[in-house]
Amino acid sequence: MLHPDQIDAANEVFAPSADDFARASRIVEAYAHATGVQARGAVMFGDEMIDEASHKMARAIVARGRASGLGQDGPPAGLDAGTEPENP
Repeated sequence: MLHPDQIDAANEVFAPSADDFARASRIVEAYAHATGVQARGAVMFGDEMIDEASHKMARAIVARGRASGLGQDGPPAGLDAGTEPENP
């Protein structure tokens, strides 16, 4: 159990960095576009191939970031508000 005064410290320790959150959000968006619009099962993200496993890990990072207050301007494509990602 946490005391309300401990929430900021817990978020700081367990939340992804802003850079990791932003990268994961871009991966989720790119994967949603590739699998939805382009009907492909994988996508190149820079020089890295993103598949379903990478997508699940990115969704988990985005979910942890959202839970700690990052990216409160709406869900990235492919991650509806209230949708929990599967465990990677």
